[in-house]
Amino acid sequence: MFSTKIAKLIFLAKTAKSCFFLTSSSSCTNVRCPLSMLGHRVHFLINEVSDLDSAANHARLAVRKRLNPEKALFTCNAMLLIKPDIAACNLIIKSHCEEGRLDNALRLYNHLLRHPPSPNHKTYDLLTKALVDAGMMDQALELLLRGRAELFNFQQPGMYMNLIGGFLQQGNLDMAYQLGDDFKTCSIRNKITVLNSVFVEYLFKQGNDEKAMELYRNSLNNDGFTANGHVGHPYLEVLLKYGKKTQAWALFEYMLDNYDECIGLGDETVNLMLNECIKEGKFSDAVNILAKSKAKLKYFPVGAYRNLITKLCHNARLSEAESVFDEWLKQEFTKPDDATYTSLIHAYIKAERVEDAIETVNQLMAAKLRRVTNMCL
Repeated sequence: MFSTKIAKLIFLAKTAKSCFFLTSSSSCTNVRCPLSMLGHRVHFLINEVSDLDSAANHARLAVRKRLNPEKALFTCNAMLLIKPDIAACNLIIKSHCEEGRLDNALRLYNHLLRHPPSPNHKTYDLLTKALVDAGMMDQALELLLRGRAELFNFQQPGMYMNLIGGFLQQGNLDMAYQLGDDFKTCSIRNKITVLNSVFVEYLFKQGNDEKAMELYRNSLNNDGFTANGHVGHPYLEVLLKYGKKTQAWALFEYMLDNYDECIGLGDETVNLMLNECIKEGKFSDAVNILAKSKAKLKYFPVGAYRNLITKLCHNARLSEAESVFDEWLKQEFTKPDDATYTSLIHAYIKAERVEDAIETVNQLMAAKLRRVTNMCL
């Protein structure tokens, strides 16, 4: 009986998706919409429902437009990925580095130096980290110097943090502190504070907690506190890593209480603290943190909702996951994504609540169809 219901669930999911594909494909030749809307529609078909055939049919409509041929060409190029941007190139470089193909990553970097798009801060961050991890400190230092020369408005600490961490690990303190001093000449206070977290972690790693905490308090602008989410996040990571949980929670609470949209708190930081609660089995605390964070943030990040619901499902806390999900559905600016729906569906199946799983599948498909309807209006 149970296996029959599972089969029914899968059948309904596939049927709903197929119906959507047929609808989008059959109406394609009758599309009357601005090019910008056409572009959104193609992206939706690719990213949301993986219907590449319908996406291709819609993309071809761009060449039929008589007005704005430049926009039509841009749309076609975007769909065909003729000109990847630097974000796409960085993903390729990251993949090469993670798979140990550093030579390939460097070849792509050298190509980008001669042809657009040009390398950005992220490119240099990825490559310097890979070189440091490979023990190639001289090459990493050479790349850092080139980055300083090539990048406009150089202020980001990533490259320097990679090099400083590598020299500290080798015991070359003079070079590490020299690089730290050099960064202070080209950046701003908040970025310098982020960089100092590398030295705080080094002191913790050496067992010198007293000096580490002293540097931590001196680095931040309010005796160990900051309202800037970008500055506070690396210190939260270090404090949690070395068992300073009381100080980490105090910092996070301060960041929430003094939240300012201009120095926002991202889902990475919220997820860090949610995961800490989950790791310690404090599920109710995690739900409370999400509620408090949501009350402070105007646009609460989708990733934090997804993370908490998924973790609750994996830990058989289905009732709490449902409660968070229902609250999410009420939000105006953010809605559940496919991954969140999928986590709930799997949790329902595992709990043998097949009817609830079917209902959630229907909710997922209804959400997709609403988005399609909005595109057609």
